[in-house]
Amino acid sequence: MNPPASQSEETVRILVVDDHPNTAATLARALSQLGPHVEAISAVNGAEAFEKVKDKAVDIIFTDMIMPEMTGLELIEKLQNHPGGRPSYAYLITAYDVPGLKVSAQRLKVNEVIIKPARPEKICQIAETAIGELKHAANPTGKKSSAKRKFKILVADDVMDNVTLLTRYLEYEGYDQVIARDGQEALNKIRDEMPDLILLDVNMPNKDGFTVLEEVRSDYAIAHIPIIILTAARLDPSDVQSGLNLGADDYVTKPFDRHELMARIRTKLRVKEAEDATRRRNRELNLLPEISKQLSARLDTKELADVLLKRTAETLGAAQANMCLLDDEKGIVEKCKVVLSQAGENIDLAPPTQLIQHVRDTRQGLVIDDAINDPLLLANARAAIRSAIVAPIFGRHSLLGIISLFHEQEGYFTNEHLSLLQAIAGQAAIAIENARLYSTVLQEQKKVAVVVKHATEAILLFDEQENLTLLNPAGEKLFPPHSIKLNHPLPAEQGYDDLLKLIESARASQMSATSELRWADQREFTAFISPTENGGTVVILHDVSRFKDLERVKNEFIATASHDLRNPLTSVKGYAQMLFQAGPLNGRQKEFVEHIENAVKSMSELIQNMMDLAKTDLDAAQKHETLDLGKILSEVVNEFAPQAKSRNQSLRYTPPAAPVQIYGDALRLRQAFRNLLGNAIKYTPQGGIIQASLSADKNKATVLFKDNGYGIPAADLPFIFNRFYRIRSGKTADIEGSGLGLAIVKAAIVEHGGSINVESEVGKGASFSVSLPFVKTEIQTEVSQ
Repeated sequence: MNPPASQSEETVRILVVDDHPNTAATLARALSQLGPHVEAISAVNGAEAFEKVKDKAVDIIFTDMIMPEMTGLELIEKLQNHPGGRPSYAYLITAYDVPGLKVSAQRLKVNEVIIKPARPEKICQIAETAIGELKHAANPTGKKSSAKRKFKILVADDVMDNVTLLTRYLEYEGYDQVIARDGQEALNKIRDEMPDLILLDVNMPNKDGFTVLEEVRSDYAIAHIPIIILTAARLDPSDVQSGLNLGADDYVTKPFDRHELMARIRTKLRVKEAEDATRRRNRELNLLPEISKQLSARLDTKELADVLLKRTAETLGAAQANMCLLDDEKGIVEKCKVVLSQAGENIDLAPPTQLIQHVRDTRQGLVIDDAINDPLLLANARAAIRSAIVAPIFGRHSLLGIISLFHEQEGYFTNEHLSLLQAIAGQAAIAIENARLYSTVLQEQKKVAVVVKHATEAILLFDEQENLTLLNPAGEKLFPPHSIKLNHPLPAEQGYDDLLKLIESARASQMSATSELRWADQREFTAFISPTENGGTVVILHDVSRFKDLERVKNEFIATASHDLRNPLTSVKGYAQMLFQAGPLNGRQKEFVEHIENAVKSMSELIQNMMDLAKTDLDAAQKHETLDLGKILSEVVNEFAPQAKSRNQSLRYTPPAAPVQIYGDALRLRQAFRNLLGNAIKYTPQGGIIQASLSADKNKATVLFKDNGYGIPAADLPFIFNRFYRIRSGKTADIEGSGLGLAIVKAAIVEHGGSINVESEVGKGASFSVSLPFVKTEIQTEVSQ
């Protein structure tokens, strides 16, 4: 400790620095109430603080770390060269528990780094202790020492006069005393009382001092206690040497100087206190890896809590340790406790709502010195606990729970305990999230196992070496008994070659794929194949044989029925036309005949459309050849020009700059363009504009049909290429149509390896864009150039 800047009867000057004016002023007022000789000075930054005390001596300083212009450490360093003398006690207050900061603080001889939140009561308690030590240092021969805690000293001597004298001196210095009158009693009380220091006489009954010394040093539990030999009988240098060799920390002969003995005792106690702190810190530091190791081996939260609470309570000396696990929606979902003493038997396991909310808001733990009266805890007085320490368990996204330790002594827990508990809570958070994740994964695995087991589709999983590692019951039915083995590849040339090729293709491209597949027994499957993250492949086979058969029967029926319907319609149309030749018809009769002819025309178009789709579904042979796409489009536009003119519409065509050739079926493409252009005219009101254009780039030809008609609602756009789909809303509701035209268009375009896209807005028209790959001929090459 540095020499005090002021004497004990003079004013003790305390400097408080915080960049929040209210905090600094409030703390200064609280400190000034510690006594009539206490002067507290507040400042909001380092420069102001230095200016206020430039002509004064400062005994104690409390300063925040983070301040504008000058940090708390910089201010402390500057005051150490202060003309009025360096502060005897310096305390740094910070919100960040950074190891490097503590090292820097120790280098500047900062007495303590206080981690926020730091309550005024705690600051006042620290200041009061420092003031007492200042007075004691200024007058070491005065009354009792104001030590932070009372040391316990065992006096072992068989002469009562010596015991009385020593205990009087020790009581005057403020020490607690334990008395033993012989060697065996001394050993028993050392083990029972665990004193901080032993004053040991040599000549005693039962066991002499050297024997006691030897046994103490051989017992690991008490070997660390300092021992001062105090004797009037063994004064020979060889005796002194023997005592020191046996492990005595000091050797004092009687008669002794009282002040010298007290000074030696203080020296040994300081050393012992430092060693105790080191041992305690090492024990606490060893707790973290031990707990981490034990937690990592457990995936059940109840087991995890029991291990964590027991080890933590034992290390920190708590009467009881509690843990409650929280859920954002359900609140407290699980409670655990470990009781190490009767003081903790009546403690409520569930922390109060206000305490949970406090740690959730501040995201920090806290030390509660008075557990009964603290508004956040308000512990039951019957529980006989007087102090507590609380640490939140924060996960990645929310508060997972709270750890609480309790002790029967008021003010037992310190900020060091809190730092350790916070570190333990961090380990607990990882373990709890892992346990919950494991539980979730386990539940999901069970669900997936049930789905896979009862799925009607065959599911096969292959590893990176193409070994079959999983096969569900539906998949087992695909293979003859005993023909395949798990963890082996599928055999080649056994009817599975097409599947093996698909798997190899998906592995090579690292992309999912869907394909049609014919099995060895001629069944047809839709195969979905997808690579997995670990290099394997998952295959799902859906049996579509029945649907394929039904589709084939349906298409054959439509084709046959459509063909058979043509003959009666031809007869109806012929007889309707012959009515005009049978004799003159009046106006009403002519109207009826026109209705018949229109109905026949609509039916013929519907039958033709159904036959075209049936041919597509039945993979009817097509005639593909090199085509001049511009010529086909021009012919279609000219074909519909009269119809557009009759509706007073403007039909415009923009031909390409040079011939555009593709390889395709002229009939199918002509039909697709007719349907698109016919729809544009049909769904555009009189006086509207329809535009057709053809363009080409290096890879494809693009045909565009654009109108300013009624447009297509956004809700209908995804379905307009479905068969028999009609838009039955707005101005288009009464327009006749089969709902097959666009389905035929898409089928024809897809057959040619192309694509079709549509853009539309109600009231502004629609735009259909058809992209077709072309054949690179000499003519096309010239166009590209």
